[in-house]
Amino acid sequence: MGLTKKYIRWPLIAIIVIVVIGLFHTAGSLDLQEVVKVYDADTIEIRDGTKIRLIGVDAPEVESPYRQAESYGVESKSYLTKMLLGKKVRIVVGEQPYDKYGRTLAFIYLDDTLINGRIIKDGWARAYRYYDFPFKELFITYEKQARAKGLGMWEE
Repeated sequence: MGLTKKYIRWPLIAIIVIVVIGLFHTAGSLDLQEVVKVYDADTIEIRDGTKIRLIGVDAPEVESPYRQAESYGVESKSYLTKMLLGKKVRIVVGEQPYDKYGRTLAFIYLDDTLINGRIIKDGWARAYRYYDFPFKELFITYEKQARAKGLGMWEE
C-alpha cells in the first residue's frame, strides 16, 4: 500500500508543478499592454488610455498646440511609432509614478529590449540629465556613443 502511494504522489506533484508554472506564465503575459498611440519619442498611450512618459528620455518635440516642433521631432516619433505602435509592451513604473502632467513615468520593455535606452542608443533622443533614475549613466553613455557614431539626429 505504501509503495502505491509513492507512485501516485510523484506524478501528481509533477502535474501540480506544471500547472503552477503555466499559471505564472499566463499571469506574466497579462502584464503586457498594447501601445495605441505615440505622441512623440518619449510619450506613448496604452489601450486603457494611460499616457506614459518614458523615464530618462529627452526626445525632440513634435508640433502641438502647446509647443513648436524641434529638429528631428518627426523622425524620432516615427522611429518609436514603427517600433511600438500596436505592439504589446511591459511597463515598469518608476519610483516617482507620475509627472506634473499626470502621465505615468515608466520604463518600457518590448520583449527583452529596454525601449527607453534603445531610442537613445539609436540616436533619436537624449539622456535626461536633470534628476537621478536607474540607468542614468548607461543612457548618458548611449547618447555619447550615438553622437560619436553620427546616428539618428546626430548625423552630420
